[in-house]
Amino acid sequence: SRAPAATPRDTLVLGTTDKITELSPENSYDYWTWHVFAQVSEALVQFKPGTTDIVGQLAESWQVSDDGLTYTFKLRRGVTFTDGTPFDAAAVKFSLERALKLDGPEGGVGLIKNIRPPVEVVDATTVRIRLRERDATFLARMTHGVAPAHVFSPRSTPANEFAKGRFAGTGPYRLAQYVPDQRTVYEAYRGYWGPAPKSRRVITVFLADASALAAAVESGQVDVGFRTFNPEDLRRLQQSPRVTVIRGPSLSVRYIVFNVTVKPFDDVRIRRAVALALDRDRIVRNVFGGLNTALYSMVPPGLWSHVEAFPRRNLEQARALLREAGYSPGRKLALTLWLTPVRYGNTEPDAGAVVKRAIEETGLATVEIKTQEWATYTKSMAAGQFGMFFLGWFPDFVDPDNFLAPWLIESPESLGTFLNKATSARDKQYAQQFRQLLTEAKQTTDRARRTQLYQQAQRLLAESAILVPMWTNNLQAFAVAQKNVTGIQLSPDMQFRTWTIGKQ
Repeated sequence: SRAPAATPRDTLVLGTTDKITELSPENSYDYWTWHVFAQVSEALVQFKPGTTDIVGQLAESWQVSDDGLTYTFKLRRGVTFTDGTPFDAAAVKFSLERALKLDGPEGGVGLIKNIRPPVEVVDATTVRIRLRERDATFLARMTHGVAPAHVFSPRSTPANEFAKGRFAGTGPYRLAQYVPDQRTVYEAYRGYWGPAPKSRRVITVFLADASALAAAVESGQVDVGFRTFNPEDLRRLQQSPRVTVIRGPSLSVRYIVFNVTVKPFDDVRIRRAVALALDRDRIVRNVFGGLNTALYSMVPPGLWSHVEAFPRRNLEQARALLREAGYSPGRKLALTLWLTPVRYGNTEPDAGAVVKRAIEETGLATVEIKTQEWATYTKSMAAGQFGMFFLGWFPDFVDPDNFLAPWLIESPESLGTFLNKATSARDKQYAQQFRQLLTEAKQTTDRARRTQLYQQAQRLLAESAILVPMWTNNLQAFAVAQKNVTGIQLSPDMQFRTWTIGKQ
């Protein structure tokens, strides 16, 4: 879709290759659809921009009961929805209970399912939420980045069916127009309780691919491009005097998964040998031209508790482990590495080739690369058919728990580790240790203690090598803007806040 050329100074044109699925907070679970909700509606809490610290948004303060099961929120006064109706505790109750009840099959309502209905309206500005079990990640799941946690107007939002674009929030903008696959238009809401947005109107245009996005920025057709540029386009744009390239923090990680029930990966020595042979620097340099970053923990840098847990490349140690496991130049270990060619971009086969070469440089192993299309790939990994494979992760909510628990204790089968079905005594022990560490970390609200436990878990992951982090995917954290654009703030929560952006 073409954007209007030379738009007025109070209108911001944003270009992206992302798509909207369905404008229902209870039946969508993708970055850009939730980005739309984040421009027009709000949650009780948010990450303070530029940090991973949780602060109030529609709630001014909150208290947690001693048993960690009851959260009482004091709400902001004088807030209205973009349909003009007042925001209050009844709207919070309506929105959260509505999401839990409708719970769409394509949605992310599971993130807030620890809420035990009914939500209690104490008075117009006080709401009380009870949990089914203690969960220190609860507030992170209730932040502005999680659409099912948003508060909507009972007047404008259908109570018993998916919203499909029918809603009103308390945000700085209202959604004035949505033409599927072409554009969205946001208009500033004059009654907004916070600072007025810097641009009176924001138009998002949906572009076919990364090349079209780069061309739209270079031609001045869009003021800002965000998600997702090709590495070669970014490198060229970084040299251009006409635009500004901004890189934000990234929580998007790429890693290798081992199924611990598939031979030879039931032997921790083999997994560690692969981890030690990996040449992350070569991947980052040769495949991504330095735009991505080598990663040595599943919890990425910029998120509290991160430690560089995995060792740097050491071929001698990798060889020693392979020899100890019975392999030699005359009897090499034969490995299969699975990857999917399209889902993670056209660089995936190149990254696979660098990993194959790195492992084969031990002189004691050979690697065959096999591929499957994404729809089949996810079924195969969940059926336990892969022993060693590439995967990527973008967090459901911003907390260290979400970079460890899914593979190790929550969904080990659907994510392919099968740690719950471990066959070796060593791996059964690891499974038990992870369960203890991660369960305690989720049940204590003391940040210092949680940090300690997540750091122990990261070190245990490096020892067990069930997952091996490779690089942070920074490509989705780059924005490219015209020189007259100001106020772009790229935060660790990877939210793109249009209301701070203006033009000179």
